[in-house]
Amino acid sequence: MKFPDLSQVEILAISKALADTEYGFTGSELEVLLKQYDFADENPTMTKYKRLYNSFVERYNREKSCNSIYMFIQKCMDPARGLVDEEKYAKRRMETNKILMLKGIEIDDGGNFRTVQKAQGVSDVTRRTRELRQKLYGYGAHQYVLQCCKEELLAEDYFQAVQETAKSLCDRVREMTGLPEDGNELIQTAFSNKNPYIAFNSLRTSSEQNQQNGLKEMILGIIHMVRNVTAHELRIRWDIDEVAAVEML
Repeated sequence: MKFPDLSQVEILAISKALADTEYGFTGSELEVLLKQYDFADENPTMTKYKRLYNSFVERYNREKSCNSIYMFIQKCMDPARGLVDEEKYAKRRMETNKILMLKGIEIDDGGNFRTVQKAQGVSDVTRRTRELRQKLYGYGAHQYVLQCCKEELLAEDYFQAVQETAKSLCDRVREMTGLPEDGNELIQTAFSNKNPYIAFNSLRTSSEQNQQNGLKEMILGIIHMVRNVTAHELRIRWDIDEVAAVEML
């Protein structure tokens, strides 16, 4: 893909995201990365983000292109780095994507760039999130669903918001029942007509038993159609937009 040019302000913002004190790379990690990908590192004792910014600017001035900066960003977002500290990796990627969204691109959780709707300003991501949450409120979405739709999650992508919410369904059933199982086995046991852990009604009549079975099948449908698919399907083969996300959530 053709990468858009980055302004000095945007390069500085990316430098701060990658070198943040809380979730960014350490000084020694930056030293290894800069050396590995042929970036100048003339002031190793300088504040981390300034050190990285200077390296980026030197490379840009040398090549008259931002391609190497994008390459560096992608190497920093290698999914294998998430295995070391998943929380810091996710935060680092999210903060970097906030800047890249202004250019109409982002790094997905596979460590690859992809095009997205270009954000029109700093508040655009927040606006999109607020509108989606308002739609969910309008549909009467359950509070547990809304808890899985935090701003930072939706700012990243709808695919992950749907995936996290679908995954939370089994977590909620395990929380209510104390059962250790997952997926089909969990739901079949929890919502059984005989000795259920969770009952939709008194189960005294065939109609009430049918309602119990209906609820059970609806939950299994979500697990099979949404949770299991998002867990195993490539994101590019099931790109979830806002309308689909609202319907699924």
